[in-house]
Amino acid sequence: MQRIASSVVSLLGLTALGLVPGFTHAGGPTPEHFLNSSSMILEIRYCECQATEPDGSPSELRPEFLERSHLLRVGLADEGRGYASSPELTIGFKLTPLPESPGAFDFSFAGRYASGNQSSTGSGEVLLSADQWINLFGSNREGGDGTQFSDVAVRLIEVGDS
Repeated sequence: MQRIASSVVSLLGLTALGLVPGFTHAGGPTPEHFLNSSSMILEIRYCECQATEPDGSPSELRPEFLERSHLLRVGLADEGRGYASSPELTIGFKLTPLPESPGAFDFSFAGRYASGNQSSTGSGEVLLSADQWINLFGSNREGGDGTQFSDVAVRLIEVGDS
C-alpha cells in the first residue's frame, strides 16, 4: 500500500512540475549548445534584388542586397553535407576543405529560389573562402517596371564570428 501511495505522490509531483514551464525547462540547452568551437556556419542570403554590380566581382555584394535580403544560417556537420529550406529557397550542398589552401573550401551545390512570379535554379562548384560572400545564382527579367532581379549568395563563417 505504501508503494502505491508513493507512486501516486511521485506522479502528482511530476505532473505539477510539468505545469510550470520555466521550472521544467530551466538549464536546458540553447540552440548554440549543439555547435562546438570548431563548427562553421553557412550563411545564405536571398532576395528579389540584385546582389552584385554587373561589372563587379561575385564576392562584392551590394549594400542594398545585404540590407534587403533574407538570412538563413545553417550549422555544418563534420562531414560537410547539408540541406536548407525555407518557403522560397531550397539548397543542398557539400563543403570540402582544401588541404593545400587553409581557409578555402570546394563548395558543391544545387539550389532553387522562387519568389513572386520568377524563379531560378543553380548548381555547380565554386571556391569558397572563409568569411567571403559569393553570389551563387539568380535571375533577371525585363518587365514593365524595368529589370527585376533575384539572387542567392553564401559565405562561410566560424562560430565565434557570428
